[in-house]
Amino acid sequence: SCVFLANSVNVEGGALWCEFLCAPSVTQTTFHGHVSPNGGGFYIGNDCTVSIANSILAFATEGKAVTCENGGEATLACCDIYGNAGGDWVDEIADQLGVNGNISADPLFCAPEMEDFSLHENSPCAPYSDPNPECDLIGALPVQCGPTPTRVRSWGSIKATFSDRRKSEK
Repeated sequence: SCVFLANSVNVEGGALWCEFLCAPSVTQTTFHGHVSPNGGGFYIGNDCTVSIANSILAFATEGKAVTCENGGEATLACCDIYGNAGGDWVDEIADQLGVNGNISADPLFCAPEMEDFSLHENSPCAPYSDPNPECDLIGALPVQCGPTPTRVRSWGSIKATFSDRRKSEK
């Protein structure tokens, strides 16, 4: 349940680099804006097997979301991989899109420009939502934003509100 933001490397794995007989597990994590020419999000090599569940890998500005080489493998479930410059569900993980709750859709973060990676109420990563009704929350942060509530008001009532405030300030 962590957010990894805009990590950058010149070689492999902008967010995660795994090699040499390892078997890490990543769960309910958000990865955003990573930079790496080989595996913008994850680089998995040399007989590592990484299990990734309920996680978002989005908007890497260089490299594909996941690169597996030299016997490296990634097993994904209930993950959203979207908007990565080098590709999303490509090459070694292409056959996992649409399986086990894996999707490719804009996660609809509340305010990524302000580093708010909680989810909008219409996010496809919200718990048990369309297009993944079998998955709980995808990503590190819950649904915390939605439409701004409004009330129908006449122009006269709005002016009166400010008029009343000015009178009380005197």
